[in-house]
Amino acid sequence: MVKHFGTVEIYIGREKMKVLWICNVPIPEAKEVMGDETQVRVSWLVGISEALRKKVDLYIAYTSFERTEIAAGKGNQVTFIAVPRNKKAVNQFDEQLEEQMIKVYEMVQPDAIHVFGTEFPHTLSVINASRKSGRNASTVVSIQGLVSIYAGHYTANIPEWVQHFYTVRDLIRHCNIRGAAKEFAARGKYEIEALKKAEHVIGRTDWDEACAKMFNPDVAYHFNNEILRDSFYENEWQYESCEKYRIFMSQGGVPYKGFHYMIEALAVLKRQYPMVSLYITERDFVNPRGIKEKLRLNSYQYYLKKLINRYGLQENIHFLGTLDEKQMCEQYLKANVFVLPSAIENSPNSLGEAMMLGTPTVVSDVGGVKNMIDHEKEGYVYQHDASYMIAYYAGRFFEMGAEAKKITDQARRHASQIFDIEKNIGDLVAIYEKISRIDR
Repeated sequence: MVKHFGTVEIYIGREKMKVLWICNVPIPEAKEVMGDETQVRVSWLVGISEALRKKVDLYIAYTSFERTEIAAGKGNQVTFIAVPRNKKAVNQFDEQLEEQMIKVYEMVQPDAIHVFGTEFPHTLSVINASRKSGRNASTVVSIQGLVSIYAGHYTANIPEWVQHFYTVRDLIRHCNIRGAAKEFAARGKYEIEALKKAEHVIGRTDWDEACAKMFNPDVAYHFNNEILRDSFYENEWQYESCEKYRIFMSQGGVPYKGFHYMIEALAVLKRQYPMVSLYITERDFVNPRGIKEKLRLNSYQYYLKKLINRYGLQENIHFLGTLDEKQMCEQYLKANVFVLPSAIENSPNSLGEAMMLGTPTVVSDVGGVKNMIDHEKEGYVYQHDASYMIAYYAGRFFEMGAEAKKITDQARRHASQIFDIEKNIGDLVAIYEKISRIDR
């Protein structure tokens, strides 16, 4: 039997298990098919979707404020579905989204429903829709980060005056650092409600299992590691071709990512290694071009700029802006050391990427990091608010030279097990089969 939705045919049958993904924003391929804008931060879903669509009949739904009605389009072995939402801001709960999701369920007739992330209120809408339509037992929620927990770590020990400070940009947006932390906490209420109502969750660390069970002791927890983008399986870091004393940091736009800790560590490192450099994927707010760029400065950036000037690091820090997959891979390969100084993480993909490439890694001991890397054998793990330990361990790698490969080779072996494509996709399909509506 075939249903027609516009020009798209949706088969009602069982040649392959039918899986409906629900994401907050579309993956890049959907932009080509549907014309809707995507974001770099969802690019990690690309590899999973490309591997999975060979094994199941895959539908990927995402919410869109620009849409006024449900729309569908055919990609390469995948159907994309744009679901309209009434709230422009993705952090606002949209009661009508539940009814839209029920319409999507009726249209697709999925055997399993997989919603990615709990950070935004649409996840609660999905769970409510699943409960109303009798599909909650076949719906699983992947835990990525948890904003309800992150809220308590958001400010990451930055001074009180900075937390309450406002720049012009902050005043215009009615939100500073303290306000952003409160916004995380507000979204966290929807997150907690969604987890309390969910019957199944997918996670991969002790941390996310502990949090899920704290909110819902009866939830069924399914273990499933993720996969990385292709470039990180195809390349390998070499000491001979890296830039000596060069550090790479993949994010730093919000306080809990720990850029301020890295700046403090860089100041210590510079005493012994004057040529040390930090490359980070953020826009250059230290040297803004024109008045518009100056007005984009937020209170956290204002504080970071003061730290950079205080320690005289203007020539040591290089801003890379937004990078695509291959450009990110290139930065890991160029680096002498990768540093992840976050105040909270679950299982950071950036750590997985560094380990898979074999880039020497220094990472804070937060969230689920312990499940990914073995201290001293595969890299260095340190107390997250001890910035001087970043300097100590990065210095160790600097002094090791080519001997660092003994550590990074072990990290690569471990990463190849964690991010095994065939195993992880097989495990994911097994989860879908376990919760599926087939034969119910």
